[in-house]
Amino acid sequence: MIDLAYIKDEMMVHIPICTHKEPSKVLVLGDMDMDLEINKHSCIKEVKSISSNFMDSLSSMETGSFDIIINSIEDLSSDKALLDEVVRVLSPKGVISSESSNMLSQAIAFENELKAWGDKFKIVMPYKYEASQGAIVTSNNLLLLSHTYHPTADINLQRADLTDGLKYYNSDIAIGAFHLPTVIRKRFLGLVKL
Repeated sequence: MIDLAYIKDEMMVHIPICTHKEPSKVLVLGDMDMDLEINKHSCIKEVKSISSNFMDSLSSMETGSFDIIINSIEDLSSDKALLDEVVRVLSPKGVISSESSNMLSQAIAFENELKAWGDKFKIVMPYKYEASQGAIVTSNNLLLLSHTYHPTADINLQRADLTDGLKYYNSDIAIGAFHLPTVIRKRFLGLVKL
């Protein structure tokens, strides 16, 4: 069996950290351990993880507390109150990487996610990564959300290519991950915000 779990971890962490100009505080939402990947960046000074009681935990945090939010809560965008709290704790120039439905095989759910996030962010861009299901390698996607920083225009090349310990992620992968098939560009025209 092929274990490609590190690809998703690297793509969820390094895409937003290498997009933000000066990230220092990261919030991880969901039941996943991203410390190994986050700690590869010396610019990160604080990491907070929440794996349950999301609403209570977020409502006790200060507005604009985090530069980066890494979200693995499924269907987060369908819970308006929780989504509002996540956006509230993100700094004005913050960047989110989030789980999403598959843009090809779950098009209706994906469209709903784009609409929900699109009401909150100026930049809403899906990106791809490889995953394994047994011996089969599949293409899955995540979302990058931002008010300010664009993941291909604002990528910090030094951070992307000179970070030690990466197995998959680099600046070429980062930029290439945002290339979309024509069918997706047409289907979600206006919802994918470049």
